[in-house]
Amino acid sequence: MDISPEVLKRSIESLFRLQEIDAQLFQLNLEEKTIPPEYSEIQDKMAETLKAIKSIERSLRDVDRERRGFELRVLTLQEDLKKAEAKRRDVRNTKEEFAASKEHENFQKKLVETKKALTEKTELTTQKSQQLEEKQKAVKEFEEKFQGLDETRKSRMATLQAEKDKLIAQREAHISQVDEQIFSLYERVQRIRKGNGVALVQGLVCSGCHVSIPPHTRSRLEKMEEIITCPSCSRILYLHSEEIIEHKSFASTSAL
Repeated sequence: MDISPEVLKRSIESLFRLQEIDAQLFQLNLEEKTIPPEYSEIQDKMAETLKAIKSIERSLRDVDRERRGFELRVLTLQEDLKKAEAKRRDVRNTKEEFAASKEHENFQKKLVETKKALTEKTELTTQKSQQLEEKQKAVKEFEEKFQGLDETRKSRMATLQAEKDKLIAQREAHISQVDEQIFSLYERVQRIRKGNGVALVQGLVCSGCHVSIPPHTRSRLEKMEEIITCPSCSRILYLHSEEIIEHKSFASTSAL
């Protein structure tokens, strides 16, 4: 890149401030999703409860269908039992009496078993209905809490939006001070590194990845004649003017 030292210095300093603004915007966006803290917690619990309600409703439909099936079966068996009793009264010999009694006994046994199953399904239906009622009651309580927290949320959201608008305006002002090629590089690195596209050099260490950089790379940074990126993390490297002066003073003293 053919960029003057003045433009390069101004661009990187603006990028460094831009990176700080982006970090603040990230935090504000994060807070936006969790204000007030109870709001998000209640939202999650309500989602879980609604999911549970759907599951209980499905289960309740299945159990109630089975219960109605057993009710119908009981009625059918009762009719069969009446017919078996009538048949027993009309027997003409011992063989017919034995067969009729056996049939009556089978129907009676099936009726007892079916009534027992019906009772179990009825009890289960009642339990499911109670569970459903409790979950529906919990949803209403969550809705009431939502209403109470809504005003607090709206107020804080308005404050956050005002802070974000101010930062966005500052961000645009800093972007206007950055060379387009440098800004394009910054955005690419920022996406890769998830937020940090510029890193300070402290001594001979990149503050972004904490890896040492070669001495000749620092020397190139001091000249401010080109964009220098970290050989390890690819962040745009930046050296504070104070550190350049301090380093040169130290080098002069050492030469003496």
